[in-house]
Amino acid sequence: MTETSAARAGYIALAILTVVWGTNWIIMKLALRAADPMAFNVQRTWLAALVLVGVLLARRGRLLPASWMAIAVTGFFQTTVNFGATTMALSGGGAGRTSVLVFTMPFWTLLMAWPILGERVRGSEWAAVLLAFTGLVLVVEPWRWEGDLAPKLWGVLSGFGWAGGTVATKYYQRRFPSDPLNFVAWQMIVGVLPLTALLLVADVPPTHWSAGQLVMTFYVGAVSTALGFVMWLAVLERLPAGTASLNTFAVPVIALLASMAIFGERLSPNEWLGIGAIGAGLVILTIRALRARTDALQAPLPLEGG
Repeated sequence: MTETSAARAGYIALAILTVVWGTNWIIMKLALRAADPMAFNVQRTWLAALVLVGVLLARRGRLLPASWMAIAVTGFFQTTVNFGATTMALSGGGAGRTSVLVFTMPFWTLLMAWPILGERVRGSEWAAVLLAFTGLVLVVEPWRWEGDLAPKLWGVLSGFGWAGGTVATKYYQRRFPSDPLNFVAWQMIVGVLPLTALLLVADVPPTHWSAGQLVMTFYVGAVSTALGFVMWLAVLERLPAGTASLNTFAVPVIALLASMAIFGERLSPNEWLGIGAIGAGLVILTIRALRARTDALQAPLPLEGG
C-alpha cells in the first residue's frame, strides 16, 4: 500500500470511527431503557474484553500482560470508574450533556500529568484549563441542588476516570512497554471485576432482553468499544496522531446533536455557555497539538470515554 492510499484509508477509517463513537452515546441511552446501568455496563464491558482477547489470540502475540500493577491501576480508572460512571450518568441524564462532561478528560489529564508525569502546564494550556473549569461550572450548575445534578456529577467523574486511565497508561508504558491491544484488553478485564462483584451482591433488576437489546449491547460492546479501539490503532498507523486526535472532539458534537434530535434534549442558556467554553478550551489544545505535529496528550488508551 502506497503512502497516499494508506493515508486515504486512514481518513476513511477515522470518519467511520467518529460516527461510531458519536452514535454510541445514543445507543447506550436507548439500551438503558431495558437494563439497569450497573448490569448494562458489566454486560458490554465483558463482551468488549472477550472480543479483544479473541483478536489477541488470532494475532498469536503475547497473551499475558507485562505488569499486573499497571493493569490494576489503569483498569480501576479507565474501566471501573470511567465506564461505571458513564452508564450511571446516562441513566439519569441526557446523552449529549453527558458526552460533553465526559470529554472534559483532556483538561483533567493536563492537571494530573503535571505531578505524575512531570509534564508542566504551560502558556495557553492554562487558558484552556480555565475555560474548561468555567464551562464545567456552568454546565453542572452546582448551585442547583434539585433536578439532574447527580447525573452531571457522574459525568464529571467519568471524565476524571478516563483521564486517570490515560495518565496511568502513559506512566506504566514508560516502565513496562507493551502491546497496546494486550494492555487495553487486560485492563478492561481487571477493571470490570469489581463492577461484576458489585452486581452479584446488589439488588439489581433483571435486563429485559429482546432482539433490539441484544443488537444494542453488541454494538456498544463489540463494535464501539472493542473493534473501535482496534480501528483506532489502525488509524494511528496511517495518520499523524495530532490529526487523528481531532476525532475525539467531534464525538460529543455528534452525540449532542443526535440527542437533541432523537430525545428532544434541551440545554439551558448556562449550559450552552458552558459547552462553548469547554469547546474553546479544546480548540486551544487542538491547535497546540497540531503545531507540535503530535498528540498533546500522547495517550495510547483513547477509548470512547464511556
